[in-house]
Amino acid sequence: KSIITMKKAINLWLMSAALLLVAASCAVTDIDRKADFSKYRTFTWGKSEVKVDNPVYSSSLISKNIRSTVENEFAKRGIMPDAKDPDFVVSFHTYTEEKQQMRSPYYGPFYGPFIPFRFYPYYWGGFPYGRDAGYSYTEGTLIIDVSDYKTKEQVWRGVVSGNVDNVSRLQKQLDKGIKAIMKKYPVTPPENAPL
Repeated sequence: KSIITMKKAINLWLMSAALLLVAASCAVTDIDRKADFSKYRTFTWGKSEVKVDNPVYSSSLISKNIRSTVENEFAKRGIMPDAKDPDFVVSFHTYTEEKQQMRSPYYGPFYGPFIPFRFYPYYWGGFPYGRDAGYSYTEGTLIIDVSDYKTKEQVWRGVVSGNVDNVSRLQKQLDKGIKAIMKKYPVTPPENAPL
């Protein structure tokens, strides 16, 4: 019975670790190195795109919150919205995809002291935990694009992905994702900028 309990605990830990790893995915960016980002002081919103199967991820409130958070991040850098005379256009794209994640097999000791979360393939007649076990989750991706208003050419893109199964934490995840993307924007906020 204790072995079964340990097996369940390990499986839950491995699943949690994998989910945290997905949720903590780093933002990646691409940039036009010839663009002068110091001249971009105003922006307007362009057409955004939401591609999701589940309507829970397609709320106008979600889009509104994304825009609000992006605007706050630009404001920290002294970049303000101006629909009449913008320097660049910002748009965002979101989509979701169902993913499968396999848990790595865990080999624990059959005898002797139990040391959790370690890999012991040959330790005292070890046996596998969680072999061929997996789970599915919803991965959400957010893309933020910046294009020069006059030339219409894209000059910057930021992308972040993560597990979005927990809808109650979706807004917090979006906030963290946007901040992770904007942290890599070529213009950084001054030290005294509000958080």
